[in-house]
Amino acid sequence: MYPKPIKNFIDNFSKLPGIGPRQAARLAFWILNDKKNIKEDLKKALEGLAGKVKSCDFCHFAIENGDNNKCAFCDNPVRDHKTICVVEKETDLATIEKAGVYKGLYHVLGGLFSALDTAIPKNLKIPELASRVESKMGADNEIEEIILALSPTHEGDLTARHLERLLKPFKVKITRLGRGLPYGSDVEFADAKTLSGALESRKELK
Repeated sequence: MYPKPIKNFIDNFSKLPGIGPRQAARLAFWILNDKKNIKEDLKKALEGLAGKVKSCDFCHFAIENGDNNKCAFCDNPVRDHKTICVVEKETDLATIEKAGVYKGLYHVLGGLFSALDTAIPKNLKIPELASRVESKMGADNEIEEIILALSPTHEGDLTARHLERLLKPFKVKITRLGRGLPYGSDVEFADAKTLSGALESRKELK
């Protein structure tokens, strides 16, 4: 039905989260018919993502390419370096930070366990989290608490239980978000007040 370039655009953009073939088609024609420099701007933005962004060596949050391998959170001496908030994805981190109640460090897992697959996902930054905690044992800024700020879903629960078992030998306090987040919701879409309540009423896992 559509010319090959448009079909190719739809096929690729419909793979993005939250965008189906219909939305991708609308985007294609909006970009095609726009009289501004949107096509060139989008091209530059995509090229920037590919060549100018990397991950923090410690928490794996996105940072710009440069000499520094730490993000603004990990490199900030004012923040609480004895607390790590574990999140599924970068947008969860951004949502929690906007709530303004958490002042510690973060760790981006890069996903959650699958409810349909019992294998441990190899792409998750779980070994990096364990190494990070282990490296701080006995240090002045030893990790004292790990907050599992994972969405209250079946996948989030599976991931949290695995992390709890993995981190228990380090004898570090492990907590999960408390009231305010209904089961099945997503951290990314929670409002600041809800997240504040969940963080302040977090419960220790025993």
